[in-house]
Amino acid sequence: MKPIALVAARAETLPRIIIDACAAADRPIAGLVQVGDEAQRLKTHLPVLGGEDLLSDPAFLSAYDIFVAIGDGRRKSLSEAVLARGGTVATVIHPAATVSASAKIGVGTVISAGVIVQMDATVGRYCSLNTACTVDHDNVLADGVNIAPGAHLAGGVQVGEGAFIGIGATIKGWLRIGARATVGAGAVVLKEVPDGVTVVGNPARPMVAKS
Repeated sequence: MKPIALVAARAETLPRIIIDACAAADRPIAGLVQVGDEAQRLKTHLPVLGGEDLLSDPAFLSAYDIFVAIGDGRRKSLSEAVLARGGTVATVIHPAATVSASAKIGVGTVISAGVIVQMDATVGRYCSLNTACTVDHDNVLADGVNIAPGAHLAGGVQVGEGAFIGIGATIKGWLRIGARATVGAGAVVLKEVPDGVTVVGNPARPMVAKS
C-alpha cells in the first residue's frame, strides 16, 4: 500500500479528520499538496510536498495514493483528474468504524470513528461519513454524500449525489433523499425528499424562505 499524499486548500476540518483516521489505522501520510491561492498551512507536522502541479506528474502519481481533503466541488474534480491521469485515490476508514464485509465503499470516501455501515450497503465515491452515523442495510449513497455526526439512516434508504444529512437526523427506511437535498439537524424524515430541497423539523417538511 502506497503512502498518501493529502491534498488540501485551506486549514479546514476535513484534512484533520483524514490525518487522525490514518494515524489510528497506521496508514502513512507522506505530506501535503497545497492547492489554490488561498492555501494556508495546516497545523500539522506534515511536510508540504508541493502544489497542484504534482497532480499532473506521472512519477508523483505512481508513488502516492491521493486523498483530496477539500470540502467543496474540487474534491470530486481533482480526484477524477487524478484517476484520469492513471493515479490512485485513497479510501480512508477509521479502525473504530464498523463496515460490513458485504458493503461496497467508493474511492475517495472517508469513514470516521464510530460509524456503522451495515450489510449490502453501497457508499459512493468522495463521501464523508462522520462520527457515529449509521448507514443501515441496503442503503445506496451516491457520490459526494455527506452524513453528519450521529445521523441515522434506516434500511433501504437511497441518497442522491451531493446530498447533505445534518447532525442527529433520522431517515425512515426505504425512502429517497434527492440529489443535492439537505436534511436539517435533528430532522425526522418520513417522506421522500425531492432533488435540491431542504427539509427541517419533526416530521421533516420543506423549509419555507422568509419574505
